[in-house]
Amino acid sequence: MICVRSNPCPAPQEDAWITSYQRLFPHWHSVSLSHQHSTISISISRVNQFDAARLDIEMSAMLKEQLVKVFSLMKPGMLFQYQPELNAFLEFLIWRFSIWVDKPTPGIAFMNLRYRDERAVALRGKVRTGLEGPGLTFAQKIWYCVAAVGGQYIWARLQSFSAFCRWGDSEERPLARRAWGLMQR
Repeated sequence: MICVRSNPCPAPQEDAWITSYQRLFPHWHSVSLSHQHSTISISISRVNQFDAARLDIEMSAMLKEQLVKVFSLMKPGMLFQYQPELNAFLEFLIWRFSIWVDKPTPGIAFMNLRYRDERAVALRGKVRTGLEGPGLTFAQKIWYCVAAVGGQYIWARLQSFSAFCRWGDSEERPLARRAWGLMQR
């Protein structure tokens, strides 16, 4: 019905909303029941995950740059000696104030993603946006720290140790040379 200024619309009856509700309720109820048992598959693009990881790397590099400026008055070369520890400390701080307290890392937050326990989501079923559901468990958080922070630290220390011992130049130790070759790939 179209209302025009010359022909004003009559006011609806007082119980019009009740009759509309009673007329539409069976249809609404059948639609809500059909959607109650279906789960919506949420797939997160790998590109978004890689972008978030790259943003995390860039943000930790900015933090590292600021921290290096703090130590700029120290003896030259001293900070280079402890660079793996400095990187591990910064990564630990990012982990502590993001993942440990059930918050996403800065890059993941910027991409509107979050970590969650997929096993618990599978048990619960219904997922709508991908952002709900339980966060990581205590063990998952600890293993993330061990793998991400500890793994990067061990890799950096192994690289500096192999460079210091000149594994790449050793002709008499073929195992060290092979290890050096694998590390450079």
